[in-house]
Amino acid sequence: MKGSTVRRGARFVTERNGVFRAHWRVADEKGQPAMATKGGFATRAEALAHLKEMTGSASEVFTYEARWFSNHPATGERRQHSKSGFVTKRAAEQHLASVLAKVAEGTWQPERRLSVKQLLEDHWLPAQLSRGLRLSTVDLYEGAVNHYLVPALGGRRVSSLAPGDISALVTQMLTARSPAGRDGLSPRTAQIAVGAMKAATAWAMRNGLVARDPLVGVQRPRIDHVPMRIWTAEQARTFLVSVRGERLEVVWALFLTRGPRRGEVAGMRWEDVDLDARTWQVSRTRVVVNGKVIDSTPKTAAGRRSIPLDERLVALLRSHRARQAAEKLAAGEVYEDRGYIVADELGHPYYPDSLSTWFDHKHRALGLPRIRLHDTRHTAASLMLAAGVPVKVVSEMLGHSSPTITLSIYAHVLPGMAEEAGAALSAQLL
Repeated sequence: MKGSTVRRGARFVTERNGVFRAHWRVADEKGQPAMATKGGFATRAEALAHLKEMTGSASEVFTYEARWFSNHPATGERRQHSKSGFVTKRAAEQHLASVLAKVAEGTWQPERRLSVKQLLEDHWLPAQLSRGLRLSTVDLYEGAVNHYLVPALGGRRVSSLAPGDISALVTQMLTARSPAGRDGLSPRTAQIAVGAMKAATAWAMRNGLVARDPLVGVQRPRIDHVPMRIWTAEQARTFLVSVRGERLEVVWALFLTRGPRRGEVAGMRWEDVDLDARTWQVSRTRVVVNGKVIDSTPKTAAGRRSIPLDERLVALLRSHRARQAAEKLAAGEVYEDRGYIVADELGHPYYPDSLSTWFDHKHRALGLPRIRLHDTRHTAASLMLAAGVPVKVVSEMLGHSSPTITLSIYAHVLPGMAEEAGAALSAQLL
């Protein structure tokens, strides 16, 4: 069984009888690739200038097409097939060789006319659910699919996707005005969307839905480093002084002295805390997925950890437990005792977002530098490192999988530590 490769133009100029024509690839009303043509140019330079106006580039681009034949299994009818869009002749020849081998074995099947919408909604997303991924992770994927990928690319055939389509999507996401009135979405949102699309096309190829992965060389957009916002020790102390005696004093103390994640604090139960041994076993989280609160588990094995508690935190927890016991007695039968530490006067666990809202209101009222609740985690880690706590200890406290992650996040603290360590050794020896 033989096949062939043919060079085809994606953006080029032709000449006939002294008249030049510009040709370039576009998408038709159904999102399928088509060629546009404009003629009547007196010179090649004029035609190239028009190409640049229409495509952004005056350079000519050619792609390669692989062609081969197969016999229908029932009728024996000979049919021609083709696959275009290869950037190099070698890539087209490699694809042709792979197809011809499958044709000879009788295992080759024509590629399905699969749209991006069909791939994402009917195949890839259901497959992710069956993998047992965390619901919060699936929620991220569903948001990317429903809000960005399907609206922008849903009508396109998966096989016709090209790196330029992803570049255009990223540009649109980063610059278009959002429904909330913001100028562009965050780079992280674009990164999640591109990552989901790449994962879906790779999955489609592995499972035989497409012959090749059209996005194999596409990179996820880079996220520029944003300076970390943290409080100084004095600012953290000012906040903790201001909440003394409040119902949730122990909550704010935990955030700023141990650096847990919000979901870990929201999901704390009394059975996780041993006040005599002064430890907190982090084994559950309470997170928001699709607007609903669910109880989950830490993302990694390192997230399941034991956090030591000092005498001050133990005293705050004992006081909080006594307050809850009094509230339970006062509420009577309406009290719902599910063992949550971070709960209201009737025992109902707080909505996790409420903790962020309250923290924002409290520290802004004090005139402190504005930070997110999650930045209390960075504050605690930075203050521990600055105080000379070993990186490995801080890493275990935060639930990082390795100290390398801790070092990469909090490298800004280390230069000052090195300077202080050197000065201390000089004071001893010189």
